[in-house]
Amino acid sequence: MEIPRHNYMIICMKKTLLHFAMLLVLCDSLHAHGRFIFSPGGGRILAIDSASTPNAEFKVSADRRFEITFLDKDRKPIAIGERKLVVTAGDRSASKKLSVEARGETLVTETAPAGEDYYVIMQLREPGAAKSIPFRLHFNTAACNECKKPEWQCECGSKKSGKNVEVPGELAGLWAEINQHTEELHEGTTSKAYEAIDEVTEAFPVLASALPGKTDAAKQAEAGKLVDELKTALGGVRDAFAERQPAAADPHLDEVAQALPKLKALYPAEVANAKLKE
Repeated sequence: MEIPRHNYMIICMKKTLLHFAMLLVLCDSLHAHGRFIFSPGGGRILAIDSASTPNAEFKVSADRRFEITFLDKDRKPIAIGERKLVVTAGDRSASKKLSVEARGETLVTETAPAGEDYYVIMQLREPGAAKSIPFRLHFNTAACNECKKPEWQCECGSKKSGKNVEVPGELAGLWAEINQHTEELHEGTTSKAYEAIDEVTEAFPVLASALPGKTDAAKQAEAGKLVDELKTALGGVRDAFAERQPAAADPHLDEVAQALPKLKALYPAEVANAKLKE
């Protein structure tokens, strides 16, 4: 059946508005669930896909210079050595390569370009490496509506994530969160999303630890045993990715995949397979 042109235009407009609304929800969700990691000194911790240089701390000086310090897997400073860093920043139409100098074990750029919302692109070249390793930071200095800090330093995402994740009171709600974190674990490890894995391997054990207390007395001991196995496996995944050795996580991911169905079998299927409401 042929749709009248004016009706067709209305349908297209409704689809466009629907897609736009979905995009807004998605963006809001990403902002709400994302979290940043900070050093004790307040610098942002950025993940790098390198076993020898797994992290960097990013700060901004009082005179608006970027300060980058390389960190080990435990997020302790390491020597610059022969490492080289290229930093490009500024609005997309006018971005520029910034000069960089070493001050102790910190690399400091020239004064950052004007602008309050752009990406800082960093490229690390390690000794003997044929290619650079890119990492970046969204340098958005607008104040967060909630904490009032610049968005790039916003701590709001840490309040209810990682070790601070909220544990639902109802068993079905708890399983819904566990199932969501299981999906995030799979997605994060598949795409090597190091910062996401850092969050989920902190939150998942907290959620799992609440299961035995919500389990029938006759099954509590078995639930506790399986939860311990699950937490040990998640710890192995966390350590492997902290060392930027994804392949080393595979046996531990297998252990998660083995323990979880056994744990789910202790509960009604509709509860153990609960999903978060969209």
